[in-house]
Amino acid sequence: MLDGAFLILSAKEGIQAQTKLLFSTLQKLQIPTIIFINKIDRAGVNLERLYMDIKTNLSQDVLFMQTVVNGSVYPVCSQTYIKEEYKEFVCNHDDDILERYLADSEISPADYWNTIIALVAKAKVYPVLHGSAMFNIGINELLDAISSFILPPASVSNRLSAYLYKIEHDPKGHKRSFLKIIDGSLRLRDVVRINDSEKFIKIKNLKTIYQGREINVDEVGANDIAIVEDIEDFRIGDYLGAKPCLIQGLSHQHPALKSSVRPNKPEERSKVISALNTLWIEDPSLSFSINSYSDELEISLYGLTQKEIIQTLLEERFSVKVHFDEIKTIYKERPIKKVNKIIQIEVPPNPYWATIGLTLEPLPLGAGLQIESDISYGYLNHSFQNAVFEGIRMSCQSGLHGWEVTDLKVTFTQAEYYSPVSTPADFRQLTPYVFRLALQQSGVDILEPMLCFELQIPQVASSKAITDLQKLMSEIEDISCNNEWCHIKGKVPLNTSKDYASEVSSYTKGLGIFMVKPCGYQITKDGYSDNIRMNEKDKLLFMFQKSMSLK
Repeated sequence: MLDGAFLILSAKEGIQAQTKLLFSTLQKLQIPTIIFINKIDRAGVNLERLYMDIKTNLSQDVLFMQTVVNGSVYPVCSQTYIKEEYKEFVCNHDDDILERYLADSEISPADYWNTIIALVAKAKVYPVLHGSAMFNIGINELLDAISSFILPPASVSNRLSAYLYKIEHDPKGHKRSFLKIIDGSLRLRDVVRINDSEKFIKIKNLKTIYQGREINVDEVGANDIAIVEDIEDFRIGDYLGAKPCLIQGLSHQHPALKSSVRPNKPEERSKVISALNTLWIEDPSLSFSINSYSDELEISLYGLTQKEIIQTLLEERFSVKVHFDEIKTIYKERPIKKVNKIIQIEVPPNPYWATIGLTLEPLPLGAGLQIESDISYGYLNHSFQNAVFEGIRMSCQSGLHGWEVTDLKVTFTQAEYYSPVSTPADFRQLTPYVFRLALQQSGVDILEPMLCFELQIPQVASSKAITDLQKLMSEIEDISCNNEWCHIKGKVPLNTSKDYASEVSSYTKGLGIFMVKPCGYQITKDGYSDNIRMNEKDKLLFMFQKSMSLK
């Protein structure tokens, strides 16, 4: 939802480990960014060294818009004046300007300036400014740069398009929804459609943010923030009016870690569930459920930091203390070979009025679940076949080891029913048994989540880092080093590396950084844990297994 950002560096302390992480994220999201070097008034500041560090560790595509002389800043790049070396820089980044330059066409400073604005808007160039917040040096220039380089999207149709990006609850429990108005305007007492569905809401109250304060208004226009209270139907990601284009570019990664959470006082379990439901409304990436076998409350996690945040929120906002069990990796299962399994109608121990045949076959990693039917709808109608499909999807939630079954194709190959006694429920309830027996016949590979990593460390720590990565069973794809820094890229299992970021910070004294992102699953090379805790075996499944073994 950001139109732009500005990244603050200390002229004294320079680039920190978290600076690289933040800037890398801004680059990946292609958010226009201004870099502001603060504290230029401090003694011992070496700006030339910092400029070199910026180009080495952040980006070569930076423009230093000012020079600093005796603690004051002076422009060297503006709408009326462009340094010669900056003209060459712009030509190297924009083909249109380059063509005009090579053709000896006249290019004014304003032409170069407008091109720089366009390059910043595309996150291809990053302007660098200087100042001191404490002594109000360079602050007006920074504000001017924000208004020049961080441009809100232009209105296209004047038709309402609003995106709900944040939900919070006030101390009295009122639900407050924050919407970015992408286009058009939202008015008090408007009746608007949610998500192009048949659901409508009426705007009974409306606020916006003005000069740091929330104020009541009758209308909020494009590129402003609207605040609406007590709309229970709202969820983060909803939109009003036309669907914003930005939604098409959003992607969601599923968490690959989980842990059981328990209140310190067992009688507060329902309070914890209620609190987690409130947090889920505010942040849909928070996923929790009750384990059907153990009755434990389980939370899916992206990392250790999220666990600490949840623990703090539960204590500070909801006055309930909890503790987390060991954090475990979420594995997946995939069938090893193609198999076919049939359970016939009226053949013991089948208690259902249905015959079902399923074929399972493995697919390439990352393909997901595919379901097909060889049964004609003229023979078995949609309601019966949909019941089988529902049973397949339900069965894939828990495989032989309790993990999700994925990357497989399931084909509905055989069916028989007796009219009028057979019902869709017979097919729905029999399907998991056919699926389970087929999966047992096939066997499964256990898949573990992988991370693509980039490790940036001082050159003196490179030997230890490479040794560590080998112990973590990583696949190193690239190593590049200079006199001061080493950059290592590759893939590593999540299960072995989930604590490694803190180790890097420790042995590099805060200078190194271990950046990761999910990059799918692969067949595990190490041990794994089961995710199933059954107090008693499914008796009908046992009877099916026994009958199959006697054949």
